[in-house]
Amino acid sequence: MHYHIGNMLIYQEFSANCECPMCRIRNILERRLADRYLNESAMMDDRRQEVNAKGFCAHHTKMMFSRDGKLALALQEITRLTTLRDKLFATDEPSDAAAQAEFFAHTHETCVICDSVEVSMMRYYSTVAMTYDREKRFRDLLPTVRGFCLPHYAQLLRYAKYAGKHKKEYLGTLTRIQRKSVDDLLLDLNKFTSKFDYRNADVPWGTAYDALPRCFIKMHGEEAE
Repeated sequence: MHYHIGNMLIYQEFSANCECPMCRIRNILERRLADRYLNESAMMDDRRQEVNAKGFCAHHTKMMFSRDGKLALALQEITRLTTLRDKLFATDEPSDAAAQAEFFAHTHETCVICDSVEVSMMRYYSTVAMTYDREKRFRDLLPTVRGFCLPHYAQLLRYAKYAGKHKKEYLGTLTRIQRKSVDDLLLDLNKFTSKFDYRNADVPWGTAYDALPRCFIKMHGEEAE
């Protein structure tokens, strides 16, 4: 097995027996970035300019607020809000008001952390495929994974070309894993609903007890905290 900076998280999280190893990787990246924007490096000019232009989404703002470093967050929010204030002015002109409405309707859609995470995740989708192509150890590991959330599953399929000569084998493994994962989840969901019938009160829950939260992850992914 050849660990390097590009695949250490892959081996770590694909061995974790979780609902979606790609969610786990994404969450680690998000937490690292949240911490980075709460330390002194957040005051670097290039990062402050990017924060002023894009800001943080609600999810990542809440993530940072839950951590230490509220002074750094407050300072960045001051400069971001100041940038937005420059676009806000009193007017009775419908066209000016419409322009403001269009601008402010989209200010919550940009986020420096989201952008950085997406760039990193694109590298990870391709690195997963390349690791499958180059390392037998990972080819043996991948079939043991429980599955992926649907959004990350789609991205892994899209980047399958990076599996090179093992592309078809890689696609076959991914699709078999995911089909079994969804089939097993549906069985658990049906058992979960059947437990609400008093006649099944004594039937053991088995793996169905957490079927609903696992379904949330399967459909939407797991959010970092």
